[in-house]
Amino acid sequence: MSWLKKLFGTTDSSAAHRAEAPAAEATRAPALPSAEAPTAVVREGAPRIAVVTGSTRPGRNSRQVAEWVVARANQRGDASFELVDIADFNLPLLDEAFPAAYGNYQGEHTKAWAAKIAEFDGYVFVTPEYNHSTAPALANALSFLNAEWANKAAGIVGYGSALGARAVEHLRGVLSELQIAHVQKTGMFSLFNDFEDFSVFKPTDLQAVSVDPMLDQLVAWTVAFAQVRAGELEAAAV
Repeated sequence: MSWLKKLFGTTDSSAAHRAEAPAAEATRAPALPSAEAPTAVVREGAPRIAVVTGSTRPGRNSRQVAEWVVARANQRGDASFELVDIADFNLPLLDEAFPAAYGNYQGEHTKAWAAKIAEFDGYVFVTPEYNHSTAPALANALSFLNAEWANKAAGIVGYGSALGARAVEHLRGVLSELQIAHVQKTGMFSLFNDFEDFSVFKPTDLQAVSVDPMLDQLVAWTVAFAQVRAGELEAAAV
């Protein structure tokens, strides 16, 4: 008997979506790392890192996980972390006439998305696992752009029935093609143990600390890749 049948008494595929987020998003609040932990003072010139949601579905879990990551990461002080919700950009299924590598963006939604992504030095992608892969909305959002992603570092936070492991591995292939340097450590959360009723994010201590070594690597690589991009600009100016 599958885990879906055990949990929901059905093998209907819609149950899998309810497992991802059965409750209305507006009724949930992010589980903050610590109620008394203040945001650290970020040094001047520190890298800016976007924490990017991976899903746009109604009732998704992605945003509250991303909010938790932002809250935890901003206790560090070695970089500033900002939530970037792909749902805010209303990106349609990829509708650009030219390949993203041309940089000839036509849609206003694409131009707005490109301008936002270009603000950052690095990224954390928060991905659920759908059908043993990353979320379609995230793959679509990545595909809209090219140069804005290149030669920057990224970390990944995955979640799902198998800790999001298969989503993470598939996402790594996409990031590599976009010249995004993805760090080895990964934040990973279980739909069974780190969510209350499969909908309220309450990570265990064991899994909560999984994001810390990922952030350590990410900040170091983000600083290093800033030098890579600066070198490219110098070479282009010669």
